[in-house]
Amino acid sequence: MKQAIMVLLAVVPCFGQQQPPIQDLNLIVGKKVVAQRIPLCQPGTYTVVLAYAGKQAEVISLKPFNAAHMSDAAMSRLTPELRAMMVDMQKAATILVKFEDGTQLDTCAPVGPSKLSNYFELVPGQMLPPAGQATGTLPAIPATTELVSSASAASNLLTQATNTLSSDQVQLALSGKGKDHWVSIQDMGLMAAQGNQVPTITLYMPEAVLAMRAESARKQFTAYEPTEEDKRQSLMIVAQGYAGTTISEGCTSITRIVLLSDPSGSVVKEAYLSEPLDETWRNGFGATNQCQSLRAKFALDDVRKVKAAAPNGEFLVAVFSGTVNTKMYKIKKKHQSKLGLD
Repeated sequence: MKQAIMVLLAVVPCFGQQQPPIQDLNLIVGKKVVAQRIPLCQPGTYTVVLAYAGKQAEVISLKPFNAAHMSDAAMSRLTPELRAMMVDMQKAATILVKFEDGTQLDTCAPVGPSKLSNYFELVPGQMLPPAGQATGTLPAIPATTELVSSASAASNLLTQATNTLSSDQVQLALSGKGKDHWVSIQDMGLMAAQGNQVPTITLYMPEAVLAMRAESARKQFTAYEPTEEDKRQSLMIVAQGYAGTTISEGCTSITRIVLLSDPSGSVVKEAYLSEPLDETWRNGFGATNQCQSLRAKFALDDVRKVKAAAPNGEFLVAVFSGTVNTKMYKIKKKHQSKLGLD
């Protein structure tokens, strides 16, 4: 019987285990790196390539994402957590590497220093130059891998800073109220009948996330202090792709989740936060496959706008693997009732 193990990729504060924390991505240009298990893309596309994990490459260029600069006054009004995220955005870039066989791949979207080690590790024996010797600088506020690469992402993120649950709502959630405000929807087509890993999305309201994390902490006899992100009024969606019954059948890595009012995309809302989850699929004979699931968060205001524009109020969640729309899930009224969205 197959098993799926979901592992949230930890934010590692340093690039490789022998190097101090890196803050300027320009320092890695020209350096030899080893690709990790996060999917890379053919330059200028979302065509995912997984075959180069564990192989050596050279960093040949950086492409920063240009967006409006935030003033010091605006930055000072953010929470420490959000301010750190914005600073990381300012230093992010899409990283282009060249492998030994001549293949060039990039990181699919800008990557901030805090996520660099998820993509590449420095080949042992190399040293980074001092920060002052970096060639060139990066424009302010590019989007990181976990943020949608668009000029509106930064302003959306700022809007979310004040759109949080009240103290009373947080306390009620921590006590367990709303812990059932989540729903899982599976693609029950032919793949399910054949015994494959079924493509699935799971939707969580913020009170469900708080309640689950508080309950988990109590069982471990530890204290749980919600972060500002935990308190944000958002809908969290985790999407898992198809995996075959045999290794040769492969599996599908999820790279993007988007909300749609209807199949034609009259109203489209992107996630303000998106991060990959490394998934290991294992069959009964011990053979394994690695593919990527995705966790994305959407502002509840955006969810309501999509819902209001949807026929009969039943909106869609579209799941992509690169440029391919693998599945559109309809969020029916029964699902919305379970979530507490109705």
